[in-house]
Formats: sequence, C-alpha cells, structure tokens
Amino acid sequence: MTQGKKISKKTNTSKPYTTLIWILGLGLLLFIMLIFVFVKFSRLPDISELDNPKYEFSTIIYDINNKELGKYFKYNRVWTTYDELNPDVVNALVATEDIRFFKHSGIDTRGTLRAFFYLGKKGGASTITQQLAKLFFTERPSNSITRLWQKLQEWVIATELEKRYTKEEILAMYLNKFDFRYNSHGIESAAKTYFGKSQKDLTTDEAAILIGMLKWPYKYDPVKKPQNAFYRRNIVLSQMNKYGFLDDDKFAVLKEKPVDASRFSSTTSFKGPAPYFRTELIKWINTLLDDRRYRKPDGTKYDIDLDGLKIYTTIDLDYQQLAEKAVYDRMKDLQQTFDQTYKGMDVWNYNADSKQKSIRNATLNRFIKESNRFKNLRENILGTTIDSVLEVFPDARLWDIDIERMLAQEKDKSYLDKLLDESYISSKQYNAYNELLNSELWNLLKSKQAVLNNSVRKSFNTKVKMKVFAYNEAGESTVTMTPLDSIKYHKNFLQTGMLAIDPHNGYIKAWVGGINYKYFMYDHINSKRQVGSTFKPFVYATAISNKGISPCFKVQDVQYSITPGEGDFGLSTTWSPSNADNFSGDYYTLYDGLFKSKNSVSVFLMKELGNVDIVRETASKFGIDEKDIPRQPSICLGSADLSVMQMTSAYAVFANNGYYNKPTFVVRIEDRNGRVIYKNVPEKQEAFSENYNYVMLKMLRYVAKTIQPKFVTPVGGKTGTTNDYRDGWFMGITPDLVVGTWVGGDEQWIKFNSITYGQGAFMARPIFEKFLTSLEQSKNVDFKKITEFPLPEKEIDIELNCEEYDKINKSQVIEEEFEE
Repeated sequence: MTQGKKISKKTNTSKPYTTLIWILGLGLLLFIMLIFVFVKFSRLPDISELDNPKYEFSTIIYDINNKELGKYFKYNRVWTTYDELNPDVVNALVATEDIRFFKHSGIDTRGTLRAFFYLGKKGGASTITQQLAKLFFTERPSNSITRLWQKLQEWVIATELEKRYTKEEILAMYLNKFDFRYNSHGIESAAKTYFGKSQKDLTTDEAAILIGMLKWPYKYDPVKKPQNAFYRRNIVLSQMNKYGFLDDDKFAVLKEKPVDASRFSSTTSFKGPAPYFRTELIKWINTLLDDRRYRKPDGTKYDIDLDGLKIYTTIDLDYQQLAEKAVYDRMKDLQQTFDQTYKGMDVWNYNADSKQKSIRNATLNRFIKESNRFKNLRENILGTTIDSVLEVFPDARLWDIDIERMLAQEKDKSYLDKLLDESYISSKQYNAYNELLNSELWNLLKSKQAVLNNSVRKSFNTKVKMKVFAYNEAGESTVTMTPLDSIKYHKNFLQTGMLAIDPHNGYIKAWVGGINYKYFMYDHINSKRQVGSTFKPFVYATAISNKGISPCFKVQDVQYSITPGEGDFGLSTTWSPSNADNFSGDYYTLYDGLFKSKNSVSVFLMKELGNVDIVRETASKFGIDEKDIPRQPSICLGSADLSVMQMTSAYAVFANNGYYNKPTFVVRIEDRNGRVIYKNVPEKQEAFSENYNYVMLKMLRYVAKTIQPKFVTPVGGKTGTTNDYRDGWFMGITPDLVVGTWVGGDEQWIKFNSITYGQGAFMARPIFEKFLTSLEQSKNVDFKKITEFPLPEKEIDIELNCEEYDKINKSQVIEEEFEE
C-alpha cells in the first residue's frame, strides 16, 4: 500500500515536466519554422545560374570593327549531365560526402544541429545538396554568427533545390559548379587540367583524387601538395571500399599507387588572336573597375567574368593577324640564323669568363626552382618536414634562400652576422636561423634537403618525353630531352615586341608581345630595354628646335669628348665615346649623320646643347617619362632603357604633325544592357612645333630611303642597335600608322656575336617591312597607302635643301671675306 502510494505520487509529479518538455519542444519547432520562413524571404544568393549554365554573361571583347576578339568568363567548363558522369566519380562522391544522398530530402538533421551548437566550427551541412547550396556564397563569413546565418540560408536553398531538381541533377550540378583551382570549374575541366583527359576516362584513383579535393582544393592539390593528395585520395578509396564500390583487392593495389600529376596543364588564354593584348587588357580593366566611378547602379563592383560586359577595343583584328604573321615569319627565319650561328656550341657557356659563368649558372638554377617539376619535388620531399619545423620556428620561413643561408652558416660561422650587419636579414630571422641550427630539427631538415638536391639533380638530368615550342603549324613538337636541356632550349629563343599605333588618335591597332604565348607568356611591349640609336632623333629634334640648325649642317666625323666641368653635364671624368666603326674624318650633314647613325654627330650635338636636361625635357613632351632617362650625356647614344610602348607612341608625334596622343586600347565599355560604363577621353597635346617636326620628318624619311622603293606608302624610320648586339630596334612611321619593333634575347647572352646579324636593320626592320607589305597587298584591310604626311601651315624657316643650303653658306662666306 505504502509503496503503491509512492509510485502514484511520483507519476503525478512528472506530468508538469512532461507538459513543459512538450511546450518547449513545440516552441522550439515553431521558432525554427519562423526562422526558416524569415530566412526564406530574406535576400538569398542567386541560383538562377543552374537553370542556364552557359556563357550568356561572358564579357565579350570586340575589335575596332565590332568583330569578336575573345571572351572572359569564369567557368572554364563543359556542362556534364548525370548520364555522362564517370561511375567512379559518382561512387566516390556519394561514398565520401553523402552515402544517404539518394534517400534523404536534402537536410541532414545531425549536420544541421552540429552547425547550430558549434556555430560552424566543427562543420555543418554534410549533404551534397547543402554543399551545392554553399557554393552560391562567394564571400567568406567574417565570424561565427555570420556563418550561422549563412548556414540557415544554405538550408533554405537546399530545400528549394530538392523541390526543383532530381537527385541526379543536383549531383551533376554540384560537380559542374565546383572550382577545382587553375581556372578549372567543374569535373570535366578539372579532369583535363590535372590528367589531360575527359572525366569519363578517369581511372578510379584519379577520380578519387578529384573528389578528395572537394574537401579543401588548396590543401589536397595533387600538383602543389602531392603528399596531402595521396592521403586524401586513400580516404576516398577507403570509403568506396567500405560501401561496396571498390573490392578489397583493387583497393589494396590502388592505395599504394603514387599520385601522378605529370600531365597537369593549367588552362590559359593562349588560343585565338592577340593573347598578349588580352592578358594586358584584363589587368587594365580590373584596375579600372576598382574605381568607384565605374560601379553598378547599386554601387557594387562589376565582375568581368560574370556580368556580361562589352569591351570595345582599338585593336583591328585584320591588322593583328597580319602583324602576328609578320612576326612569326621573320622570327622563324631569324631563329634559324641564330641556331646556325651557334651550331655545335653551348650558348650558355659561349665566350663566358668565370664571373659570367657564375651569373649564368645562378640564372639557370633560378629557372629550375621556378619550374613546376622542382616545386612538386620540393613539396613531396620537404613539405611535411617544413610544416613540422615551422610549427616550432615560424620566423625561419624556410624558403630555398633560408635553407641555403643556414647551410652557408655551417661552413662560415660569421655568414649570418654579415647578413645581419648588411641588413639582408632582420634580427628576428637571425635569431630564428640560429635557434633552428642548434636544434635537432635542423639535422632532419638538412638530410631532407640533401635528398631533394639529389632528386632534383637526377630528375632534371634524366631524359623524358615532353612537348616543346617549335616553329611549325602546331606551334610545338614532341621530343625526348632532359628537363634541364628543355629550360636552356626555350631560353635560347629570340623574343620580340611589336606595336602598331594610329598616330592621329593614339589607337593601338596591333599588339604582339612575344613569339608564342603558350610557351612564352612574358609580354615584351611594356618591358624596358636599351633603345640604342632609336633615341637619337630626340637629340636631333632638341638641337634643331633650340639651335635652329638645318639638317644640312655638317659635322666632322671625329671623336668628341665631354670633359669635367664642361657645360652642365656634371661629369667627374672625361667621356669620349667611339663610333660603331672607325672615325673617317669626313664631314656629314645631319641627314647623313642620322642615316649612318654616327655617334660622333650625336655627341657633337649634345656638346652644343650644353646639358642633358634639355633633351630629357623634349623626350618628356613626346610622352616618355623623364625618370626613365638618365641624367647622363650617354643618352644621346641610346643608353636609356625604354619600352616598345613608350617608343612607338613617341615616334607617333613625328607622324602626327608634332602632336602627341596618349596611347589607348579601349574605346568604351558597356554593361550587358548597353549602358556605357566607361568611355575613353582622348589626351592630345602639342609636343613639338609643326615646323620643326616637319624637319625631323624629312630626316626620318631620308633615313628610310633604302627601303622606300619597296612600298607605295611614304615611310620613315630609324634602326637601333645596342652594346654587344643584345637589342635590335626599328621604329617605322607612315602617315597613318607607326610601328615599333624590338628583338632580342630574354637573357643578355642570348644574342648574335657580330654586327652582321645583331643590328636592328637585320633583326627588327624586316618585321616592319613584312607587316607593311602585307597591309598594302591585302584587299580586306582598311589601310590608306596613298596618303601623304601633313605639311605645316606656316612657312619653314630652316633650309631643307642641301644644295640651296650650301649656296647660301658659300655666299655668306664670300660676303664676310669681301667685308674684311
């Protein structure tokens, strides 16, 4: 009886608690439903892209005639349907990420609760649908609260996805949308980037590598982090084995297989016309769009890859194609001459003293360390050890140079002290180096570095099958050579930069930055090289405008010197430059002095001017930054390092009656609805008196008299050759087009060894000749070959006819003698 009453009493007391639990549960459920409704009607990421996975919103580049020049788009991908997916890809994804995918309704209760309780710190959404939803968030949450809100939004998007699409469609969408790095969006592009094949042809282990990257693409990158990729791949394979997608025998074999990323090839925009220009264009546009003046109506920044902009450029596709062909044809022939010149010799050791050999070996070592092959070896051998060391000594940094410094310290105990005294390293680095050197970890790191050195030596000296650049229709050929020889092989190619500008408005009509974008991505249009004699016209122009000198004025071809204290040159020692050939003692007019590129005449004019700044000021009016021109009299011989862009736009002044137009390559930019975002505003200014400019025009035409018979179009120009034949230039002008061309090696020892082949007239001028010939002969190109250079409106007070000039000067001498 007593016990019965106790039981009865306990049962009665529990009722209020049960009721409370039910109330709290229903309240929580109602609260969750209200949050869900609130989130659903809040601003969510746009998922409409999934309905239209094409390129409707690609940014399109147009040439001056509204012909399509290329596109910028985010998704380098081929949209793959579920039926087209490799079964191993599907099985690996489901086994690793969401084994219940085909059974649940899109929400994993446990995963969602975990996201709530841990605010996303220990993971959240685990279903494939929720992971797809997460991909629509382009901004990383700044804190846990933001991530929690994002998690709720993902939940809503996941339910919407499940309503609108089948499970198969959702799975395919996820694999199509994921960014696998290296501009590889989607499984198909990733397969081609990492393994050089379609996703349908992936082996099981390759599929597992790509699925493993879904967790963290950077960390499990098979190219940069092969050890991590190996570890993650085996987890994926283990999951496949666990759930019956992979039998035990095959799993045992595949988990031992090394990660092979040797067929990796990052997608680039080397295909199509004007690849160097398009690369420069995207840099310029991204900088422009950072400016708040060029934002969307709502104030947000345009995305060049997604917002469907229309970029109208000044490039003329017809000119561009002819320019690329002219460059290819000439450089192909020039390379044959270069290779024949050094036949049977190693250019990298030719005519090199011990100092030069040391420089060249250091350069070659730098190229080795910049290669993907080296980076992969380093990560594979040193990666784990470096991570361990940096946990203890984070300030050690452990770049290649850091390890080399510590190895040098072992040999010379004062080495680090010297670096510290000369401020090459900070005190923090100094202490970190010494602490590491005195720890047990140093021996481990040093031993691993020795293994790396041996592996690099073996790898780079072992012949393998590879593709290299070649002057053929494909632009490449398959050969067997060592990776070390392939580096030398590609660095032995002569390079070029060629630009064509309309002098009347500064519009860039053709841009060729090198011989082949796929293998040589460095653009030579804005790189600075010594300009040689192409700078001399600015010296002549300064002398003519400031001294009123006629181009018929004669200068004796002897060695001139500028001494300390002379003029305003500020020299501490006497400067006495020589000619490219011997001094003849003959008298040359300025016409012939420029035509024969006599250094003696240029030095004489510089002496007459009395200072360097007056020449620098002239050049600055032609658009060349004075900072790029040294305050030294040697500039009269072309010692300045300037770019093809600077020189071509400067020479355009001579073809445009003395007016400078700032070079431009974009006319306007529109959004996808046709609203003008940006419009070019021409920047034009008088750089030179039209009368003096006409004098210089006559001189430049005189210089080009030997090539004029080849053309109907009036031409002028100037060649340039630098010390040791490292750089060859030709600046060509016509009434409606100015063309600047540079040719040379990327390394200073990649050059011809004689003036016969190393001069600008042989290396660079033929490109101009081929280009202009093709323009004149083409029936489809809008090129006016009959036009003439403009005449000045006012009468010229400088005598241009040398016969008349001699008569006048002779009569003046007679009159002076008669007066005496």
